[in-house]
Amino acid sequence: MNAAFCSHQHTDEFELHGKVHLSEGSVALRLAILRREFVDADAPGQPDDIHCVLMDWNLGDDSVATLVAFEDGTTSLYLSTGGGIIGAGDHANVREVAPAFRAAATGSREHFRSTQDFTPPPNKSSRFFLVTRTGTLATPIIANTDLQGDAHPLAPLATRAQVLIAEIRRSSEVSPRVR
Repeated sequence: MNAAFCSHQHTDEFELHGKVHLSEGSVALRLAILRREFVDADAPGQPDDIHCVLMDWNLGDDSVATLVAFEDGTTSLYLSTGGGIIGAGDHANVREVAPAFRAAATGSREHFRSTQDFTPPPNKSSRFFLVTRTGTLATPIIANTDLQGDAHPLAPLATRAQVLIAEIRRSSEVSPRVR
């Protein structure tokens, strides 16, 4: 499956609020996912079943990390500076925690709305996306500080995302795949 969207070409540089410039490779992968360019419309299941959960996490200083977890277990982390960790779902530790991230997103579906705005969030904020066979849903942009603790309704989803990112990073230390 990774080869399907790795071959997608995107030639424009993406600019966010005049500051963040995402590398072409990261943009191409991210946009292919959000635009559902490789979703099999004929696959079994319901049209609104969640195919993929994506989180954009702007760390500040023009750095965005994009976490992607697919229903088939494919899990990756893309970096706005280019590169990332593709195929992290091949590692047992990532496979064990990715379903909890997807389940937390499914359980928070009422906080998502249909969107065609795939602009990454501004500095020090995050945004979550659900990709289905028929559309892409997104949360509003959320300040990263609001996702800390338990006050925000999407804080549990953010916590699961952080656990998954930690496992992806740990798996890359064992078997480096960062480019």
